[in-house]
Amino acid sequence: MNAEWSHLATVSHLVVALDLDGTLIPFAPTPQDARVDGDTATLLDALGDLPGVTVGIISGRPRALIEDLPARFPKLSFAAEHGVWRFADGAWSAQMPPVPQLDEIAHTLSVLARRHPGALVERKSCSVCLHWRRVDAEHHDQIMREAETAVDEWLETHRGLERLPVTEALEVRHTAAHKGNALAWLRGRGHPGATVLAIGDDITDEDLFVSLREHDLGILVADVPRRTQASLRLPSPAAVHRFLRWLIEARLRQGSLVPEDLVVQARAPRPPTAAKLIVASNRLPAAPSGDRKREVGGLVSALLPALSQAGGMWLGWSGAERDPGLRLRIEDGESFTRAQFDYPPSWRDKFYTGFCNQSLWPLLHAFPGRVRYLDDEWRCYLDANKAYADLLIQAGGVTADIWIQDFHLMLAGRELRRGGHRGRIGFYLHVPFPPLDLFETMPWAAEVLSALLEYDRIGLQCQRWADNLIITARGLLGPEAEHRARERVRVNPVGIDPDRFAEAAQRPPDPEVGSFDRLLGDRKLILGVDRLDYSKGIPERLEGFAMLLERYPEWRNKVSFVQVSVPTRSEVPEYAELRTRVETLVGRINGAYGEADWVPVRYLYRSYDQDVLAQLYRDAAVGLVTPLRDGMNLVAKEYVAAQNAADPGVLVLSKFCGAAERMPLAVLTNPYHVDGVASDLDCALRMAHADRVARHAALRSTVWQDTASAWAQSFLADLRGS
Repeated sequence: MNAEWSHLATVSHLVVALDLDGTLIPFAPTPQDARVDGDTATLLDALGDLPGVTVGIISGRPRALIEDLPARFPKLSFAAEHGVWRFADGAWSAQMPPVPQLDEIAHTLSVLARRHPGALVERKSCSVCLHWRRVDAEHHDQIMREAETAVDEWLETHRGLERLPVTEALEVRHTAAHKGNALAWLRGRGHPGATVLAIGDDITDEDLFVSLREHDLGILVADVPRRTQASLRLPSPAAVHRFLRWLIEARLRQGSLVPEDLVVQARAPRPPTAAKLIVASNRLPAAPSGDRKREVGGLVSALLPALSQAGGMWLGWSGAERDPGLRLRIEDGESFTRAQFDYPPSWRDKFYTGFCNQSLWPLLHAFPGRVRYLDDEWRCYLDANKAYADLLIQAGGVTADIWIQDFHLMLAGRELRRGGHRGRIGFYLHVPFPPLDLFETMPWAAEVLSALLEYDRIGLQCQRWADNLIITARGLLGPEAEHRARERVRVNPVGIDPDRFAEAAQRPPDPEVGSFDRLLGDRKLILGVDRLDYSKGIPERLEGFAMLLERYPEWRNKVSFVQVSVPTRSEVPEYAELRTRVETLVGRINGAYGEADWVPVRYLYRSYDQDVLAQLYRDAAVGLVTPLRDGMNLVAKEYVAAQNAADPGVLVLSKFCGAAERMPLAVLTNPYHVDGVASDLDCALRMAHADRVARHAALRSTVWQDTASAWAQSFLADLRGS
């Protein structure tokens, strides 16, 4: 008998947690068609009769679709909707109130489903699930892509909800509506020291597996290996039945043996090794979904070659909160190993939303009026940085090269040294570093800066931010700290993959771009693309455009301003206020200057994929990039890369972002000066062709020199030479 599962036959107390669809019964065209009868019913009755065994069905189905089961199987416990509804001791009880805001995304997904015959939207108390099992297979990738885009955009403004892919479906749920909580409840119904056996088939069942303890056992149901926290794998529901029959017979001492080919070792997480390179960031980049590789952003694409060559690892937060959290999950990927963990409860509020986004973000961007400092959030920041350091050592030992990304982890280098790490440790700050008189307003400024100087190399986006850090080191910690800062600080401007944007800009127009072209007609396009963040200066930009129309009325009905604002950080009250302010400004400008056939400002509160953006960039006569403060600003570089070199547009760029240092032939503007922005826009719109071509050629040279890969290679070469 294989040691992996042999103890299940002899432990005094056993808790068995079973998923339903895809685990106990095969998938059917609809959940209503998948029935618990025949052999499945016989197995459940036999399991329920076993002495010392507590059995629970933990299903993602709506309560209505398993409501008949408790009467049929009175010795079992039941959880529906991933544990939101639970049946025990003769009654159903809800563990969470309904989530009415899900009605909005349910409507969006229903509209999408109507375009794909066979698709089904299932509304539950705290989740919504879009199924496409009955959709023609050739359309599966399309409906998945459309659903993910719609859901991700909606989630940006709905805190406490998350998206997860399930088998031939996509689900949006409350973050607390997961099977890990249901397993804790089921465990509590058994003996306190019971061993747990959990069997499930899809991503929602990973919440079961990650909640297992040392002597528990998780079994994934899948015909081929995949990334999982389960230690064993069964290929099908039929194999699950055979395994459960073995369990019943073995516990009844009938001497049955399970055939070796029924239980296969799953592709388990790789054990910790001394990786040559580990990148750490607050959030782990998204994993590919199903068989489709996710489009990756600039930071990921920049680091992929270095991670691939070094057999590297990327460590970060999974995006979920669990009790107790901080359990490391190391997963092999195609290009690099992923190491992720869940936050403990309250860290999202205190560490991420609190100290990172309401203390450090406004401080580093020089908005002291928006800063708040709370002692408990600072303590959580300390705890989180120590946890990241501990997990890095756990994942890769004490000799790996480690490259920490951004302000969330400014103390991690110090904690790594305290934990005995002996390898080289680099840090890159993707945002600005403020002047001394602002930075020292933080009560823990000296401690943060002292910890920052524990890194072997500190990368910043431009010389201005580097000078601020060095001067602050002297002001807070003295001449020796200034000397250490000068030794460690390097200016390494982050770039993009310009070839990618140039190629995308020249592809056949996307239908969404075609609709813009029809609206514009012969008018010139002024384009802004930003996350909706107060540092981006979107209201000031709108005021500048309004002043252009006021001071230079010849441009009325000759230009249109399109502002794309990508939703972000909706849980922070200031961002909701900013959205209202921007929308009010748009309405005011359109009301004051619009005509029957011309809307001056088109405001789009949504995200677009990079191919669509590249084509919009190419169509724009003016790229208006005017943050009040920005570490670099890659939109400026994307705009330049997408332009037609023979007839380019003009980049109007804030002098207060890092990109301005390397792009002086843009039209540099002061976003705080409304009249100045209007004048600079007028200059850009009137610029002669020869001047546009010459300026673009110089900007293009810089963009192709300061690429994302050049940034990563330069920093790592300097770190390894330290």
